[in-house]
Amino acid sequence: MRVQQLTGFGLSQLRSVDLPAPRPGPNEVLVKFEAASLNYRDHLMVEGRLYKGVPLPIVPISDGAGRVLAVGEKVSRFKPGDRVTTFYKSRWLGGRMRPEWEGADFGGPAPGVLQDEACFDAYSLALAPRHLDSLQAATLPIAALTAWQALEQAQLTSGQTLLVLGTGGVSLFALQLARLRGARVVVVSSSDEKLARAKALGAELGINYAKQPQWGAAVHEATGGVDAVVETAGAATLAQSLEAVGMHGFIGLIGFISGIDASFSLVQAILKRVRLQGISVASLEEHERMVRAIEAARLEPVIDRVFGFNEIPAAFEHLVAGRHFGKIGIDFSR
Repeated sequence: MRVQQLTGFGLSQLRSVDLPAPRPGPNEVLVKFEAASLNYRDHLMVEGRLYKGVPLPIVPISDGAGRVLAVGEKVSRFKPGDRVTTFYKSRWLGGRMRPEWEGADFGGPAPGVLQDEACFDAYSLALAPRHLDSLQAATLPIAALTAWQALEQAQLTSGQTLLVLGTGGVSLFALQLARLRGARVVVVSSSDEKLARAKALGAELGINYAKQPQWGAAVHEATGGVDAVVETAGAATLAQSLEAVGMHGFIGLIGFISGIDASFSLVQAILKRVRLQGISVASLEEHERMVRAIEAARLEPVIDRVFGFNEIPAAFEHLVAGRHFGKIGIDFSR
């Protein structure tokens, strides 16, 4: 079977190999992968900037979807033919995250999805929404669940206002899920074209930060202060997110593509009574709740561009360039 392995750090170290097909153990599920999607953490992993001491070679990419081929004798969660997705934090079944559950993340340190077939513990997989194909379902495990958890932690509800930064996967899922809750959404981007597309998805207001560098103040003036922010950029934007949020507002700290060492006004955070919450996906229990909500609303993910199984370097180059609107998919049949 086909497998893409990272033999060293950097895209130039990605190699295609042929390995024997696996067989599931008693508590395992054998999955035939049909699709995958990229997240920024995959780029960091491939470049050696995410974890230290990851054993090589490793199969990269965290998020995938496909069909169950076989199940072990003790597995009752799935049956052959089920469409499933991976579940990123594969030990976090419910409740609060614990330190001892770290270190089993698909796509590094644990093997990822760039392989035709793979065996996984039954509780590290989830059923895909029934109305989605594998390419669509592969976008859910990290991006959609991160957005879902941010809105859950914010307790965002009808009539409130959400601010999302940019138009990547997490931001667009947050936009779509917030609209399902009856909330209004503000989007900031440097592209008028992307802002127009975000409005077509339901955003009420778009602000071009290239034209309005003090976009935090502009958002606050237009809305009176948003109730929640999905902060996906990091150090360079946190101060303006704090400016944009209203009294007793919420900021979900998710991304750090603009840096990890942030500077902001403690006085402003205190006087506004702002709640800053770190978000790193969520439990399997939350993932399954999200899937039910997506199914009920028949929500469809936004996919920017699809690459083939042997086009992984080009897919990563597209991700890093930042031109995408929504998710980047990998179709294993191409």
